[in-house]
Order: sequence, then structure tokens, then C-alpha cells
Amino acid sequence: MKEVLVVEDSKTINKIIKNKLSSLGLEVDTAYTLSEAEKLIGEKDYELIILDLHLPDGEGSELIMDVQNLTKAKVIVLTSTKDETLREELFRHGILDYIVKDANLLYSVEEIVSLITKIETTHKDRILIIDDSKFICRQVRRILEPRNYQVEEAHTAEEGLRLLKEEEFNLLVLDMELPDMHGKQVLEKLRGEPKLIELPVIVLSGTIDADTVRYILKHGANDYLRKPFIFEEFVLRVDLWVDYYKRKKELEEVNKSLEEKIKQAVEENRKKDRMLLAQARLAQMGEIISMIAHQWKQPLSALSASINKAYLKYKLGKLDGEVFENCYTQATKQIDYMAQTIRDFMNFFKPNQSRETFNLSSVIDKVLDMVKPALDKHHITVIKEIGKNIKLKGYPNELAQVIVNLINNAKDAFLQRDTEGDRVIKIYSQEQDSRVVLHVEDNAGGIPQELIGKVFDAYFSTKSKDGTGLGLYIAKVVIEDYMGGRISVENTSRGAHFKIELPAA
Repeated sequence: MKEVLVVEDSKTINKIIKNKLSSLGLEVDTAYTLSEAEKLIGEKDYELIILDLHLPDGEGSELIMDVQNLTKAKVIVLTSTKDETLREELFRHGILDYIVKDANLLYSVEEIVSLITKIETTHKDRILIIDDSKFICRQVRRILEPRNYQVEEAHTAEEGLRLLKEEEFNLLVLDMELPDMHGKQVLEKLRGEPKLIELPVIVLSGTIDADTVRYILKHGANDYLRKPFIFEEFVLRVDLWVDYYKRKKELEEVNKSLEEKIKQAVEENRKKDRMLLAQARLAQMGEIISMIAHQWKQPLSALSASINKAYLKYKLGKLDGEVFENCYTQATKQIDYMAQTIRDFMNFFKPNQSRETFNLSSVIDKVLDMVKPALDKHHITVIKEIGKNIKLKGYPNELAQVIVNLINNAKDAFLQRDTEGDRVIKIYSQEQDSRVVLHVEDNAGGIPQELIGKVFDAYFSTKSKDGTGLGLYIAKVVIEDYMGGRISVENTSRGAHFKIELPAA
């Protein structure tokens, strides 16, 4: 739409409408009298005329009759007249809308803009009318097609149901009295089709009674109108139900799209967590190697001593069978111990594939066996107070790695601050109803208060350059996402206090 004619004797109103429509990119002409309007219509092909009914030299309603003969322009009436009979008559003559000017002129102008937007849309909403009266069908076409609706007709129920199954519609207008089937049966068949179960239906009937109204509304109709219907009321209800159906469909599409996006986001987060877990495991390799080195240090010394003893006896010619066998036994014992150490570490850091019931105290014991050499080297004492019969269900190896991480963090804090006096890590448990609370507490000075809220964030580390920032993030993922628990941290007067809440088995 490009060419618009505003016929209004008030220069103020004329100017307001012209400015508003011009801002939408429309070419707007103005006329203040009936004769000016007739002259402009004779010179130009307007696509829309906004018309006041009372003009200085005549009635605008007379122009509507001429417009239908002279041009294909659509007409919106904008008037202060509230004549209901005239209003209905003008709708019968094909006007788009009848807008009453009141104190809120700006709202009336917005109504015009909304209607222009609707008729300018390239997409036409499709409406099917099933009615055996060709006269009623023509009336519906005359009312709705100027408002940018595409109207299809069916004169029997069978024909209408076939069209509904084969094509897409935004609204059904249904007559109750059809030659081959009653409207009630049509509603039953309609709502029996999954594709059509939500399609809005406006029922038309000339003989409708209260019982029938209740029946049709309970069995699939959304609205009803008694014949002969008021044109404007019919238009308003059609607009209402078409808009409702479109918004519902749009919302369903948004929800469907949102669900898909959520699935993708969840999968991306899972991939990210798997990647971070892999990075965390790589970051722990150095610590694992350090632990193995501590575990192997003594057996390697013993193995070296046995071999040197055997070699020395051999050089001195004193390597008899008893000496050789003793050296062999000692060497084999140390090699077996080192091999077992490797197996223990391999099993310890192998991820659990499925949830299992396990003893918490046993897991803590395995952890302490692993880290003891490193802690002894730095004179760190671990106090363990764990109930012997506490059972959990989840992933014991993953939980063990969380505890290793917390112990190593405490160890690093001791070394970073070079603390004096006793270095103590206390690991103890509490049972609360159906939950078990595991505490890991140290006296290494604590976490800076301005950083404590960020310690579980990915890539955030309190260590100057050696930290990866993944350890506590992975701990949170393992405890909260994998095991259904909760991990938190606070500072005490002496150091950091981590609390892990887990459901008991």
C-alpha cells in the first residue's frame, strides 16, 4: 500500500493522521470536504481512504457508495457518530472498520495503524466456511477478504472435512444445519483428528437454543453467533480467534525451538564438562607421578641395595647360592610392591562407569594411602574421624579424586604461606537424617574473603601460576551433578573448611 487519502474536516486530526501514516512510508493526501475528496478520487487510484462521516458539504456515507463504483480503495470510517444502524449498514457495504473518535484520539490512530499493518501483510490467514447458503458465504467473503483474509467455501460437511484434512486453515466458520450432517457431528469428527483438535471454530445457527449452545461449547466449538449476525461483531470475533490461534502456534514453535536449544545447550555443557574433566585429569598427572615417585623412592633404594650387594659379593667371589637367593627374594619383593603401586593408581584414577554402593571410610583410607608420602615429606598430619559403616551410592573413584584435590589444595596452601607450627588436615563425617556430611578442614590460613565466592568457577585459581582453576570446578560437577549432593566452603579462624553433603545409600 502506498496511496492513502484522509478525508477529515478537522485540520488538527487530519495533520495527526497524516504525520503518523507518513512515518510508516505511506504517501498521504488530505481532503477537508466531500467535493475535494471526490476530485482527488477521480485523479488518483487510492488503496485506502480514511473517511469522516460528517463533512461541511455532505455526508461521507454518500462517498462510500461512490467509492465502490469509482475505485477499489478500502475504506476505514473515523467518526464521532455512534449510530448503530448506520454502522451495520456500512459494514454491509464493505468498510474495513468503523472507529469512533473519542477523547483518546491517539488510540484511534493506533487502531488505524494496526489495521493497515494487518492488510499490508503478504501472508493471508485462511478461513474455511462450511455453510450450504451461498448467500451467507458471499457475505462472509465480502466482509473478510478486504481485511486480507483468504476465504474458502464448502457447502457440505463432507466437502468441508476433506478440505480441513488436506489444507491448512486458521479458523472454521461452521453452520449447524447442513444437508448431509448436523454441525454437532462435524465437531465430533473435527476434534477426533489430531491435526484439527486445536483449530478455532465459530458456529453459526439460526435456531440455536441454550442446550445446544452448552453442547457445542463443550464439544469443540470456541464461539457461536446467531443468524442473522451483526457484521462488525462477526469481524471482531474472527480477528480475535485467528489472532489467538496464530499466537498459540507461534508460542508452540518458540517452545519447540527453545526445547531444542536447551537440549543443544545441555549437550554442549556436557561436552564442556567432559573436556574439563579430561583437562583436570591431565593437570593431575604431575601430582600422580609425584605420588608414585614418593611411593617408589624407598623400594627403589632397597632394590638398588640388593643388586649392589649381589654384585659386590660376585666381584669378591663370595656370591654363593644363599646370598644370591636372598638378594633375589628382596629384589622380587620390591618389584612386586612397585607393580602393585602402579595397579593401585591405575584403578584409583579409572572413572566409574555406573553408580555403586561403597563404604566412605574405605575410600578415605585409599586416598590417604596415596597421598601419605607427599604429606609426610612436608610434615602434614591428617586426622581421620569417619564412621566405619557409612554407605554411599555413587562413584567412589570420582569422590576419591575430589578428596585428593581438597587435600592437595590444603598442602599447597601450607607451602605457599610457609606456615609454622603443626600442619593439620582434619577429615570427619556427620550423619544427618538421610544425608552424610563429609568435612575437610585445615589450618593453613584460609581463602582470601574476596575470592571465596569464585573458587568453584572454571579456570579460577587462587594459586599464582601453577593452578589450572579446574580442580574445584570439577569437584562441584562431580558432587552436585553426578552424585546429587552439594559442596560448599567457608573460612574458619584457622583455615578453609570444605563441606560435602551426599545422600546416604
